[in-house]
Amino acid sequence: MRATINVQTIMQQVRGWPVDKRLVLAQEILHTLRSEFVETEYHKDTLDIALGLLATDQPGPTDETVHQWVCERRIEKYG
Repeated sequence: MRATINVQTIMQQVRGWPVDKRLVLAQEILHTLRSEFVETEYHKDTLDIALGLLATDQPGPTDETVHQWVCERRIEKYG
């Protein structure tokens, strides 16, 4: 029969190891998780997401409009 080892027991054992061996162990553990996180269809490139957020059929605001928004915001914030 195989005894069950809990995380606390493993950590007590590993704390006595040199730093380089603990780092190798951590890397190996992370490597075993890599296959668990498979990229799915809905993950897109960040650029594609940003372009999608910016896509519109309306023209951008004018400098005058942006200036007005900034002034309105300052009045809201500072009174």
